[in-house]
Amino acid sequence: MYKSEILIISNRKEFSIKYKKIIENLNQNAIIAKDLSDAISTIQNKEVEFIIISDTIKEKLSSFIKKIRILTYNARPIIIAISKSSDLDDKLETLEAGADDFLGEEITKQEFQMRFKAHLRRYIESSLNPITKIINKNITLKALKKSFSEKKSCSYLLIKIKGINTYRKTHGEIAYEKVLQTLSAIINSTLGQDDFIGHITDNEFILITNILQAEKVASFLVFAFDNILNKFYSTDEFENNFTIQSDETKQETKQALMRLNISAMEKNENENDYREIINNLNNLIELCKDSLSSTYVIDRIKLKGKVIKKEKKNKVLILEPDEALSCLLKNVCELEGIKAEIASNKIEFEKIYEIFKPNVAIIDWGNKENENHLEIAKKISKNNIKIIFSSSYLNKKEILKAGADLYLPKPYEIDDIINWIKKFLN
Repeated sequence: MYKSEILIISNRKEFSIKYKKIIENLNQNAIIAKDLSDAISTIQNKEVEFIIISDTIKEKLSSFIKKIRILTYNARPIIIAISKSSDLDDKLETLEAGADDFLGEEITKQEFQMRFKAHLRRYIESSLNPITKIINKNITLKALKKSFSEKKSCSYLLIKIKGINTYRKTHGEIAYEKVLQTLSAIINSTLGQDDFIGHITDNEFILITNILQAEKVASFLVFAFDNILNKFYSTDEFENNFTIQSDETKQETKQALMRLNISAMEKNENENDYREIINNLNNLIELCKDSLSSTYVIDRIKLKGKVIKKEKKNKVLILEPDEALSCLLKNVCELEGIKAEIASNKIEFEKIYEIFKPNVAIIDWGNKENENHLEIAKKISKNNIKIIFSSSYLNKKEILKAGADLYLPKPYEIDDIINWIKKFLN
């Protein structure tokens, strides 16, 4: 649930206390100011979304509202005027000055609560993502900032769908929207009364919850997502555990199915700014990227949001019977600062592979009559290595099912394969 900041401006103490209690009973935050200078200070330090102004202030109500509206031009908070006057001209003048609502002091507590809820509902609904019906980035950042400044402990979860942009390209906009709608429904089913969920990008979410629930929520979300994943793919794609993406050059890349990645961390007093939370969560979620299934990682306070730096990936092993081509590939890789080794046959490849431990393998189809290199791809694909398979035969589906990440038809441009090597190394 999102807690908005409400500024109450009144020169009468009992009025301020009365409405502060009403607001807090609605589980919202209320701040009291006596005059314009007090109000300016609060507006500068807090991102106020509602302002309740009583005509007990020393200035004329409509003039005061004009000043407040100018001071809050960019934020555009909802202004509710409360007056003891029932004169129509006073109401019209106040509304003309910039108030969003005009209420009489005789209004009951119940009616005020209902009217306030209506304004809050419209405020939230105008800030929802049209696809997921979850709060957008602007309010999410406000919620992060507020939770960071509060003394109450909490946990933050960053929720990303790995491969969602590729899925969008291959399966279209409608299918992409269905994935987001389904995930948002799953997330909403896990939320407690005090939890908050909001977008940080169009397809990434921040969840704020209590420390005891964080791991339970993360565990449930990855479990639920993997169990509905088959709904978004054809039977063939789901059974093969990949989709195929093509381009104009007839290159075929194997794309893994979508996975849900979640990073979670507790509020840390050592952090100086709420934006550090987002940076640390993004760094932490990198630990999930090599997982073949949906997964989550939780960083406790003792780790202080730091992620262990991984060893740089920079090694390529080339299995290419054509000696001239293999030497050319090796030389071009080395000019690009990439370590490269070459093998001319299966036995040589396996010996070098064990010692060299490459990050990317370039494998030629081999001799159709004598030596077929598909078995090599099947064997090494289990070792978290990227495989570029080149072939002059149009057997791309068989190649990708064997474990290759890219099908590259011969003849190919050297620049193309180097660009793919760099992409896979990064």
